[in-house]
Amino acid sequence: MKQHMFKIVSSSLFLLSFFLVVNSQAQTAGNFTFTINPVAHNGKYGAKHVVAMWLENSSGAFVKTKLRQSSGGTIDHLATWTSKSASNVVDATTGATLTSYTAITVKWDGSNVAKAIVADGDYKIWIEMAWDDSKTTAKTVTSFTFTKGVSLIHLTPANTTLFTGIVLDWVPTSTSVEDISQSRIVNVFPNPTSGIVNLEFKSEMGDCHIQVVDSKGSVVYFEHVAKGTSGIKKFDLGKYSNGLYLVNILFPNKKEDLHYKVVLKK
Repeated sequence: MKQHMFKIVSSSLFLLSFFLVVNSQAQTAGNFTFTINPVAHNGKYGAKHVVAMWLENSSGAFVKTKLRQSSGGTIDHLATWTSKSASNVVDATTGATLTSYTAITVKWDGSNVAKAIVADGDYKIWIEMAWDDSKTTAKTVTSFTFTKGVSLIHLTPANTTLFTGIVLDWVPTSTSVEDISQSRIVNVFPNPTSGIVNLEFKSEMGDCHIQVVDSKGSVVYFEHVAKGTSGIKKFDLGKYSNGLYLVNILFPNKKEDLHYKVVLKK
């Protein structure tokens, strides 16, 4: 019994260390969508206004421009964007000054201007908008924070006097984590899952334990499997948060355990 408990605790400590390393290095690909509705602020030129939208990391470093709408002589109204981006518009939508107020949507694949997927973590989507002659008034610069990673993100910040219908979505398409074990003794599916996980034992198993660990190293599911078990066993992660989980098959009487990656997407 002591040997069993030592193996379980050791496995949890190892997996916590594994997650910490993975999370510090992960570069999850995915799709970020940002939608915002500017409230009409007619200035000297009616509904005409200029807009820039770009991304920065948690340190304030520029990542990529996604939108720049301004005609030649109005670019100086986007001073913050110009300073941050050095006018870089790689992969950005660009065009003339906007002539009417409509919803704006931009998308980002998680890459920088060099087309490399950036590290997971907190990012900000910035918007700069100006609607009159002044370079210091009749304008706004604001940002919204979201987390890029293996978890789905859906945010709907409250409306402001300048913006309504604000929606931020991050949908990961892959993770940089690979299965620790390539064994096919146990088939784990579906993956990603919306909750139910199936463990298909392809042959009769020896005495073992099923352990599921979340990204914080906490055990969220544990079950003993008696010797001779075969077929499919099910468990439900539906009440837990979206993200990466490790499913561990622990064998008290064997040196090698099995470890599988599962992504929860509800």
